[in-house]
Amino acid sequence: MIGAIPSVHAQSKPVATKPATSSAAVKTVPQKAVVKGVLPQVEIAKQIAKGEAAFSFLGSYSIYAGVQKLQIGKFTLREDGSYTVTVNSDQESYGNGTYEYNVDTKSLVWKAGLFVSNKYNGVLQKINNGKLRILFSKSTYAEKID
Repeated sequence: MIGAIPSVHAQSKPVATKPATSSAAVKTVPQKAVVKGVLPQVEIAKQIAKGEAAFSFLGSYSIYAGVQKLQIGKFTLREDGSYTVTVNSDQESYGNGTYEYNVDTKSLVWKAGLFVSNKYNGVLQKINNGKLRILFSKSTYAEKID
């Protein structure tokens, strides 16, 4: 007889409800993590307009590699958060990318373009002649030219 078969579903235990921020909700609705200290480009533009000297890194740079300081290209950092890079081997060949400025570490965070694909760092430093230098790696760096 069908009615004589005990039902397992009738003896279920109450289950606690999960809050809206469960892992299932996070998986279906991706959220961008907030990076502390990274200024949005709009805020950078506002501070530049006020004359903030902290953004003196904007402008053109020569890229050097090796101990002999061989110039391998040039690039320009723009206040809208973009950059254009040209490699000396082919002046007609250039790339574009984007960056953000990290206020806490006083460094550039490459978001897209050649500097990301080369896994370059963006550490800013003043060198002894007062020029600004960006350290990309142990053997590659850039010096401001304007």
